[in-house]
Amino acid sequence: MTGSFAAALSVGRLERTAAASETDESAIVYAAKKIITMERDQPIATAVAVRGARIIAVGSLDSVTETLSGKTYTIDDRFADKTMMPGFVEQHLHPLLGVMTMSTEIIAIEDWAVPGKFSKAATTPEEYRSRLTETIAQSAPSSETLYTWGFHQYFHGKLYRPELDAISPDRPVVIWHRSCHELIFNSAALKKLGITEAALAGKGVASDQASWENGHFYEKGLTLAIPFILNDFVTPDRVAEGTRILKAYLHQNGITTICEPGTQMNRKVQQYWETALNGDDVTFRTYFIPDGRALYDQYKGDTAKMLEVTPTFTAWGSGNVQWLPQHVKLFSDGAIFSLLMQVEEPYLDGHKGEWIALPEEYQQAFRAYWDAGYQIHTHVNGDAGLQVVVDALAERVAAHPRSDHRFTVVHFAVATDGQVKQLAKLGANVSGNPYYVTSLADKYAETGLGPARADSMVRLGSVVDEGISISLHSDMPMAPAQPLLLAWAAANRVTVSGRTAAPDQRITLEMALRAITIEAAYSLRLEDEIGSIKPGKKADFTILDSDPFAVSPAEVKDIRVWGSILEGRISPVMLGTNSASVIALPPGLGAGPDGLDHPIG
Repeated sequence: MTGSFAAALSVGRLERTAAASETDESAIVYAAKKIITMERDQPIATAVAVRGARIIAVGSLDSVTETLSGKTYTIDDRFADKTMMPGFVEQHLHPLLGVMTMSTEIIAIEDWAVPGKFSKAATTPEEYRSRLTETIAQSAPSSETLYTWGFHQYFHGKLYRPELDAISPDRPVVIWHRSCHELIFNSAALKKLGITEAALAGKGVASDQASWENGHFYEKGLTLAIPFILNDFVTPDRVAEGTRILKAYLHQNGITTICEPGTQMNRKVQQYWETALNGDDVTFRTYFIPDGRALYDQYKGDTAKMLEVTPTFTAWGSGNVQWLPQHVKLFSDGAIFSLLMQVEEPYLDGHKGEWIALPEEYQQAFRAYWDAGYQIHTHVNGDAGLQVVVDALAERVAAHPRSDHRFTVVHFAVATDGQVKQLAKLGANVSGNPYYVTSLADKYAETGLGPARADSMVRLGSVVDEGISISLHSDMPMAPAQPLLLAWAAANRVTVSGRTAAPDQRITLEMALRAITIEAAYSLRLEDEIGSIKPGKKADFTILDSDPFAVSPAEVKDIRVWGSILEGRISPVMLGTNSASVIALPPGLGAGPDGLDHPIG
């Protein structure tokens, strides 16, 4: 993937226009070379009129100005050589993970280019160990814990506590796996952070997924380790720097709406987001969805209490940081990046997958939320995990039918055609991450899944053939939060080696672009507000230097984002600047968990 990511840019100041106020009676008409509306009955336009935060007319310049005849308006032709699209919708992204991973020492399986920071890929065990050793030696002071993200055992080899002790016997080191579902500690880190063997015992599945000997915490085992590292890891400086990077990064990629399904339900964290993601330098709105799996665990399977408590979280939020009502996220199996998803056919090396929620617990939580009328989003990666999900959905559809339930399968790594047909029959949606194919298919064909399963990951072609609504997401930092990269990956399915994996699973570029706009909005029940350019909707636009349909499919990921408009506010991406503001961490955020922890995915 070297060279495939956008150059590091930074957010420029927001430019207020005549369309900045809902009460302003004047309108502004943007004339563009091309406007891709994502509306079937009017797919292309050359002008759009905005009053306040809303779109009031779309069409040719003549037709739009005719509509405004007798009213006050101005024409802005700054986009005369640009292409306008609906503001990109990031259906599934983790702000806290984005903030924290981007603020670590990144040593990953691909290049990472974010504003003000570039980390070159390490793709072999030798490269990884060399980079890690160099980073340990260069970072000071030696008593400070080194946190590094991006390790992947299938690329970088075995590296647990004994191997890490040999590399760093004295400096505390914590390795955060590329999947974000695993942590590996050396002995010095365990000692410094006060993690003891006794603290890991007697916690059920979480204890089973934690190894004192290896210093390894994975899936639900993370909930045992996270409380110990919060004070040390989640520091004001680290959060401030990561927030600056995240805001600028999402802006430079044209994203105007993000959603985190399954957020950390901690009031201090949410208060931070309500401050940090609501300023005039923020070019996107944020939605959160509660983590039903964590609530199920919190109340020990008391589904009545779980349902009573869930709405209290959706009452949080302010300004452009809100929670989606009557949505919930559940979890099935483990992570694809660590190959801990549950699969029907054995892994090539014989290891076993893991459950984040045991099947019977998933089914109980699913049944309760379904009957209460929630739209359920489920993290699932393997086909064995997906079958649990499909069976739970089928049972409820039969026992308690609901119209327009929009149940959404999230990630969708390994699936069968039969399961796709079942999902279609049951009225499900799919939100896929096509970057899995780009980054992992080559390696997983050799180790883990084998060629057939690796190449057919994220089988969106089959999904589209069955008429299922699809959206794309990055699951940042599982993939770069670059919607055009995701669209390119779904339309091309080109791996890091340059080959095409399962060409029959490619989707059209039009479908891929719909999946980062209107279909992503649909999956969140926001299609009446965002996702297309239509009168009455929010004035959210992504401005591109080139028309995606006028370049070759291979070039779509390289189209430069000129900037974006969020509810009538113009924000160009400023080359060579670093002007995103930094908001300080609220006191006490790193003082320990007073809410709920959850696996990430």
